[in-house]
Amino acid sequence: MGVYIFTPEDLIRYGAATEEQLGVLKNAILSKKDILVVGSSRSGKTKLVEALMHFIPDDWKVAVITAYGEFKPFKPNIVVIDTQFDSQPLERRTSDVISKIKALNPDYVVIDTLHTVDAARIFRELIDDYAFIVTSLALTDDIKDEVRHWLRISGETFDKFDVVVELKRDFRTGRKSINRIYEVKNGELRLLI
Repeated sequence: MGVYIFTPEDLIRYGAATEEQLGVLKNAILSKKDILVVGSSRSGKTKLVEALMHFIPDDWKVAVITAYGEFKPFKPNIVVIDTQFDSQPLERRTSDVISKIKALNPDYVVIDTLHTVDAARIFRELIDDYAFIVTSLALTDDIKDEVRHWLRISGETFDKFDVVVELKRDFRTGRKSINRIYEVKNGELRLLI
């Protein structure tokens, strides 16, 4: 049995997103905006990223940083850089990932909740040169503080993101959906939709 990759249409069909929300996100991707997807554990972050990748043109290169084979390249323009804990020090693994990204020179870099490399260093060194789609836990309403904690990034790095997508999961029903979409302006989150 194969792995099913969610599409934008699936998100609409299951009530996880509206056409208007996906329109905002499609425009952000086509403008190569840096997108941060946040939510609690099992809120649908990876499924949303999979669906959003359908908006990336086929002639754009995409580097996906993941660990333990958790992300499957479902389009020919996706290159997976798989990293995992091994005998190398964290800084060496991180340097290897940065070198691979630079060699690939992608249009987008996708990082899906990753703790096997120093994500903060990757952002510091590359966020001005590449567009990013990144996922992070956010367990409270203070999104900026939560992301800074989980990704170990500075407020200055957080402020370089253009769009923040907040997901919610109804723990009674299990329903997952986009709750809000924000733009980051002058260090503040401003509600877009």
